[in-house]
Amino acid sequence: MRRKRRFPSGARKYHRLSPRFERSGKTILIVTEGGKTEPNYFVELRNRFRLSATDIEVVHPDGTDPVTLTNKAIELREKRKNEAKSGILVEYDEVWVVFDLEKTHDIRREQAKRAKVLPGAKGVNFALSDPSFEYWLLLHCEYTTASFPDNDSVEQRLKNHWPDYTKGSRPSPDFLEKVPDAVKHALRCRKHHRDCDGDGNPSTQADRVVRSMNEATREHLQYILPAE
Repeated sequence: MRRKRRFPSGARKYHRLSPRFERSGKTILIVTEGGKTEPNYFVELRNRFRLSATDIEVVHPDGTDPVTLTNKAIELREKRKNEAKSGILVEYDEVWVVFDLEKTHDIRREQAKRAKVLPGAKGVNFALSDPSFEYWLLLHCEYTTASFPDNDSVEQRLKNHWPDYTKGSRPSPDFLEKVPDAVKHALRCRKHHRDCDGDGNPSTQADRVVRSMNEATREHLQYILPAE
């Protein structure tokens, strides 16, 4: 029997469990910049996959810049390794850091570069959204490569499809069934920027986290996703 996971200091952990959940095929740590939007999304998706909060762990640290987020991810990964040596839990198979480029782009991009070369950052995966994670939510409903100056403009467009959306909103089961469309749109958007040498606004890599979670669940619960 597994021991109860201790709450990591300096971070909030999200544990909204579904009535039934199954053992994951791999263990994933997701460290998010946002304290509501991203955790709410990943927790609801985890529940849709009927996965355990121990195997798919979603954490929002106190800090929100890419360097702080990455340092927290490294810290939690090392803690998990030590717990694995003691037989408490298994090591994470994947570690993801999820953040936005909404703030002054040059500053954020510089912070992202610094985060990726931090001691211990090897093996950490990064999922950036430009300008914000809400663009990933928008892709569930429509495809667009129109540039957005900030998150407010993305939210305004998202509300055309999700009128009562706020930072505290949780995606509905019907919304989550649009994940395959969102993945297809995210891939198409990145190809658009590659083909036209675009600046990456808008774009998102959140689909890569979702793809990893999809691979962790039982086959009958998996989405059919386009190849990357």
